[in-house]
Amino acid sequence: MIPEELAQTELLCMLAEESNELSQAALKLRRAIDGSNPTPKTVDECKRALIEEMADVMLCYSVVDLTLSDGFKAANQTKRQKYLRWMERLNERN
Repeated sequence: MIPEELAQTELLCMLAEESNELSQAALKLRRAIDGSNPTPKTVDECKRALIEEMADVMLCYSVVDLTLSDGFKAANQTKRQKYLRWMERLNERN
């Protein structure tokens, strides 16, 4: 298993790196869709890059999660709370 081959610090570094690449891919797709700051990449190319980076982050997340006690359970509870808070904010603006 990967967590047995790499130290937790290295796994966290990989998660951070891949998260940064995901952020950059999302911003690039935004540029391609918006067109106000042109990029030579097409929207489809940017979507494919975003999907690839999302997969990388999900993979790193799942491997890091194996090294945390109750990480997945805690992350899911937090994700649910954040989702509900986001919905509340959207409802408040209407």
